[in-house]
Amino acid sequence: MKKALIFLLQLYVCSAVFAQSELDKYIAGPNTLTVVGNASNNLTSPHDLDFVPGRPGEWWVLNKESGGGSVVVFFDAGKPTQVSQFRRDSHNDHFMANAVAISMGDNGNFCSAQEIKNTASPSSTFMGPALWSSDTSIFARMHQNNWDPNLPLGSHLDMLHQSPFGMGVAHDNNNVYWYFDGHNGNICRYDFQTPHAIGADDHADGIIHRFSSVAVNRKPNLPSHLALDKQNKWLYIVDGGNNRVIRLNTASGSLGQNLSVPASASEPLAEYRQVDGAATDVIATGLTAPCGIDYRSGRIIISDNASGEIIIYNVTQMPAIEVGRISTGAAGVMGVRIDDNNKIWFVNKATKQLVRIDNPGVLAVPEIAAHTAAFTMYPNPARDRVTVMVDNMNGYSAVSITDLLGKTLYRCNGFSSEFVIPVSELPNGTYIIQHANTQGTQTQKLVIAR
Repeated sequence: MKKALIFLLQLYVCSAVFAQSELDKYIAGPNTLTVVGNASNNLTSPHDLDFVPGRPGEWWVLNKESGGGSVVVFFDAGKPTQVSQFRRDSHNDHFMANAVAISMGDNGNFCSAQEIKNTASPSSTFMGPALWSSDTSIFARMHQNNWDPNLPLGSHLDMLHQSPFGMGVAHDNNNVYWYFDGHNGNICRYDFQTPHAIGADDHADGIIHRFSSVAVNRKPNLPSHLALDKQNKWLYIVDGGNNRVIRLNTASGSLGQNLSVPASASEPLAEYRQVDGAATDVIATGLTAPCGIDYRSGRIIISDNASGEIIIYNVTQMPAIEVGRISTGAAGVMGVRIDDNNKIWFVNKATKQLVRIDNPGVLAVPEIAAHTAAFTMYPNPARDRVTVMVDNMNGYSAVSITDLLGKTLYRCNGFSSEFVIPVSELPNGTYIIQHANTQGTQTQKLVIAR
């Protein structure tokens, strides 16, 4: 299945001088494009992708389906041990209807964006982002039924309904996500707060802030993906209908007036307010068909769906500078993502492929590795419990235990420098403890012996 193709890249000369990023090395090549997944893995209409923080090699690829959506999960993606699983929730025709984008959170949950006005009456606008668990024992496994009114509504964790025609989504923190509202033509910040029970329908604690002044325009059937620079608080936005890329300073602006939930999208909310005075910049204009986007250490990458190129911009200064373009050899590129080793991944709807770009000269996340919070654990070997101490806590942390096959056995998270994990029910053997935060991940081996 794995097919390596060698492409020499065209070098686009830029007159300005700027500090080089590891990503800039992709411009000169040589690059290898490795097909990691294709139609044989049930990639029917891949629109987006993301990897799960703290679980190396686990990639989730989103298919947009007629009226619904599905996911293909790749374990050990791109390795000889790779396996994949096809997942479609029984209630995907509402909670993942015409899904075009996903974003993984650091706490093991993820959010999907639905490009549809509603799934009810023609006048309804009852649609928005949905929250899911990346726990493979939950997603598309729990509460699977044919809309039985006496049973829970599938495996979704939560959903809010004030943004029809969702075109892109990006994780912020905890259960907070940024969302491209294609119906109202602006950007929203959604806070699910505490998710309701799996498959339930209580939305009353949801908080929505609408950045009405950040005007964007939807291009039908072509996602407008988002990427958040969490350190510098910049949200990068593909404004597909205007063929441009902009960015929003998420730390700017002030809460304004309360907003009313329209009758066509009635639901109780804890807070629904407008944000005034947010700062924005225009990054790039005159693009042909911008679609995917990601950020890493002063650079953004943007996919051009029409040409199949991936464009790199230096955003450490304004106006942003185009560094160069990577040819992928085929039109149809949708979502793009940079992993923790500075490798670029993308999905192509036309070829129905998941592809990884490798370059032997690109080093693995030197900027991120320098800031990754180290952790210690004790005792090791352990009997009944193990304590994980984060040496330099930097915000939200997620700690998990997996077996040597990559199966997640335990997960905990929070704003803490100490996690006490019970292991009394795990058999003797060797396991992997993973710690992840917004700066990266680390792993250590744990031995359980009694």
